[in-house]
Amino acid sequence: MEQPLADVKTALNGSDTDAIKSAMERLMTASQAFSQKLYEAAARDTAAAAGTSASGASTTGPTDEEVVDAEIVDEEG
Repeated sequence: MEQPLADVKTALNGSDTDAIKSAMERLMTASQAFSQKLYEAAARDTAAAAGTSASGASTTGPTDEEVVDAEIVDEEG
């Protein structure tokens, strides 16, 4: 990110519009790649915080001891 940004600053000091456009395109490409890495890291952190294991099964869900099996019986009718 630093080099493409420096290239844009250098290009802006001149008057070559093609150089400015080219430098801006390289900066945009670098910015998009950087943003994608941030989103991927955030997704991994969110998944880890949610307690999902490598297999995708939740480790924070209810256990068998917490599940109640019940049947509703209507005695009035």
